[in-house]
Amino acid sequence: MRSLAVLIIVLALAGCTRPPQLATSIDIQKQSDDVVVVKVKVANLESHPTVPIALELTGQAQINGRWEKSATLLHPAAFVLNSKEDREITKFWRVPATAVRTTLVIREQERGNVVKTVKAEKVFASSPPTSR
Repeated sequence: MRSLAVLIIVLALAGCTRPPQLATSIDIQKQSDDVVVVKVKVANLESHPTVPIALELTGQAQINGRWEKSATLLHPAAFVLNSKEDREITKFWRVPATAVRTTLVIREQERGNVVKTVKAEKVFASSPPTSR
């Protein structure tokens, strides 16, 4: 009987948990004609560690006026952010794009619940022709 009461309390507490409070940003820059640099920053806004979180960054490039098929750019192992900690991950994407779209999905690793989804799009200015 006592173990049943403990189990009910544990289930009740588990049902009351809330997702971690995270701040995110995605910075997209064109480094050269065929290299795009994508920087993802994730910060824990709370004063306690997060549950293990898993992130996945997918990207789609526009090449010659057409959007290519979406592909996974980043999918690192799940990690925990300590109190007020932030983490920045950089991806060098070899693609001759005139524009890119990215989608960042952050999930709780253990439950699979989506914590946050962030989309970003960047159009690169074409370089003006040089005259001699």
